[in-house]
Amino acid sequence: MKALLVQPPFAQLNSPYPAVHFLEAFLRARDHEALALDHSIELYRAIFSRGGIGPAFEAARSKLGEAPDTATGGQLERYISYEALYLEWIDDLTGFLSGGDPAFAHRLAQAVELPRGARAEAFLEARGGRIASHEARGLATAILEDLGDLIAYALDPSFGTVRYGERVAASAPRFSALRSALDSSPLLQAAYLPLLAAEWGRAGAAPDLLLVTVPFPGCLLGALACARSAREAFGPGLRILLGGGYITTELRGLRDGGIFDFCDYLCFDGGYGSLDSILEVEAGAPLGRLFKTMYRDPSGGLVAAGFEDGDEAASEPGLRRITPCDERERLAGAELRALAEIAPDYSSADFGRYIQAVDSDNPMHRLWSDSPWLKYGLARGCYWRRCSFCDTSLEYVSLFVPSDVRAIMRAADAASARTGLYGIHFVDEAMPMSGLLSFARENGARAAAGAVPFHFWGNVRFDSSWTEDRCEYLASAGLVAVSGGIEIATEGGLEMTDKGFDLAGLVRTLVAMKRGGLLVHAYLIYGFPGQSREDIVDSAEVCRQLFASGLIDSAFWHRFVLTRHSTMLGDWAEGRKRGLEPIDGTWDFANNDLDFAGSGAFDEFDGPLASALEAWMSGEALDRPAARLLEEAGLRRARRAAVGEDLIESLVARAEGELDALRPLVDGRAHWIAGRPLVRPVEGDTARLAWTYRGGARELVLGASAAAAAAGIIGALARGIEGRPFAELSAELSGLCSLGPESIRELRDSGLAVV
Repeated sequence: MKALLVQPPFAQLNSPYPAVHFLEAFLRARDHEALALDHSIELYRAIFSRGGIGPAFEAARSKLGEAPDTATGGQLERYISYEALYLEWIDDLTGFLSGGDPAFAHRLAQAVELPRGARAEAFLEARGGRIASHEARGLATAILEDLGDLIAYALDPSFGTVRYGERVAASAPRFSALRSALDSSPLLQAAYLPLLAAEWGRAGAAPDLLLVTVPFPGCLLGALACARSAREAFGPGLRILLGGGYITTELRGLRDGGIFDFCDYLCFDGGYGSLDSILEVEAGAPLGRLFKTMYRDPSGGLVAAGFEDGDEAASEPGLRRITPCDERERLAGAELRALAEIAPDYSSADFGRYIQAVDSDNPMHRLWSDSPWLKYGLARGCYWRRCSFCDTSLEYVSLFVPSDVRAIMRAADAASARTGLYGIHFVDEAMPMSGLLSFARENGARAAAGAVPFHFWGNVRFDSSWTEDRCEYLASAGLVAVSGGIEIATEGGLEMTDKGFDLAGLVRTLVAMKRGGLLVHAYLIYGFPGQSREDIVDSAEVCRQLFASGLIDSAFWHRFVLTRHSTMLGDWAEGRKRGLEPIDGTWDFANNDLDFAGSGAFDEFDGPLASALEAWMSGEALDRPAARLLEEAGLRRARRAAVGEDLIESLVARAEGELDALRPLVDGRAHWIAGRPLVRPVEGDTARLAWTYRGGARELVLGASAAAAAAGIIGALARGIEGRPFAELSAELSGLCSLGPESIRELRDSGLAVV
């Protein structure tokens, strides 16, 4: 079969979202013709161009007399006055941010007159009115963000550069509202439909399948526009499939079949099993083969096919016909194998189209936006899968399937050969340590063979698997940064969310990560059911101290959202979560997010927490109690935090003592991550075993023969990829080289990592 796979607008600007490329590799492995298309970046490039930005200025001119206040009117006048400059500059700006002419940086740095909206003006004012050429990408980003603001204000309020119509799609109770939003969308009608018409014209013969991924609510309207346009272009013979995170989480309880006016099938969970079964049915197999799939039958009734008993999708037989899957065991097994073995090769991705925006000076934040990444996963699901707020009843969290690391390496090797990119973003729920260590060894083998090694980062759990040695070893193997959830940074909060570690354990892990040189980003939650105002202030104070101690580089506050598939709601349903009062309105379409009694009490924290965090990430107000800063930002009566002002400092001191004490007492495989040791004569029968570690000179003075033997043993260890059992290595060093415990400890502190 011939399949087109589409990422609809808008997902991200810096790299391809990986879902369509996983499916592309899956289909090609089964000898189908497949081509992945990223309409997210293509629509962005179409809008932010000389030929595409005009409608925004036309809309701005029409709104000049409607501005709600003088400041807004002044901004509109500024945009319209600068229209000619925006048109002159815009193609150069997008080209520059996607790797074009580097000399354009000097024009941006030296230009006296350039298009300035509020963001560009603020960027320049913060730098005294002029910039250096190395700051040019930041200014280019600000200018384009100004245009994004203009589009959202004057042309289409649903617009966002990495989302479209998110508010109307997130847990939308009625599909009719989405249909109305689609039909009335200025941006989709004026910009996306022409792009789609041109795309289908280039496709040649009609495809058999159109697969559209909907990872986020902000992609749904684009997905519907894409599906409808394709149906009009290719006719009723085209089979259209929608899948992805939004479908899996939001539409399991679907009651309104209106979405099937746009598609033939909805695919759930991993998607491979559903797609496999649809391919069989389209080739002539009976409908009883369908696996984790929904469709509308000829009478207009909804059918949920191939879901397990107890799944929400199979729980309302009065509203949907529930059918078993004749080949469930086989298809489930095939999906498990695909989840482990399939890795995208990005052969159809043009990385030169993507935008490397610089929207922050924070080095950790910049990983998300100003670099292109090859995206892979070390596992499907989460190895912990117990956090109380998480969708632990859904397969994308609960089903843990480690990936084939060598398959990832083969795919990444092919992708880097085509693109010249060697950076990998692992998109796991939480990277498993076993997979990371395996990838590090494979990466070491790659370097030893003379190939360029990969550098990588991803999401983690701040648990005890992150020892100091593992952090140092992984950093030496290419790991540059981690992001992970702290959620509520108090002892009670960590227990409430069931994170699986306490504050002391968290700090010990963070100290190990910082000793290894890793950048660290933390996710934080506020507004948790049952969380007091005092606990939020305490959590903010701990966050401040984590920044002040240098343990985290950036963070983000998330307002808590109660989801239908969380452990917490399951506990409430079984009577184990007292005090939670979910509010479930009427709905017949999307239904993942729930309100709960008392949620409005947390509104007052939205602005103050964001303001405090912005200050801390800029290195400001780190010596002032969080409560005072929150009050200055507008929070009323913020009680002084109950946690001591030296809480984190004391935990850091404790962690450093524990880490130092534990280092010589570990077991595992030893690796040498420092400079190669040299033997330098001293006098008589003594010699210096000398090497460098983190830029500093290290040495041991030993007998000449012992120094030579130690250099040989350590040199062999450094050349090896798999390492050696530490106990075996320690015994050999002690026996052949007469190295005592203190000498081995010196090696352990200066480049000998045991993982």
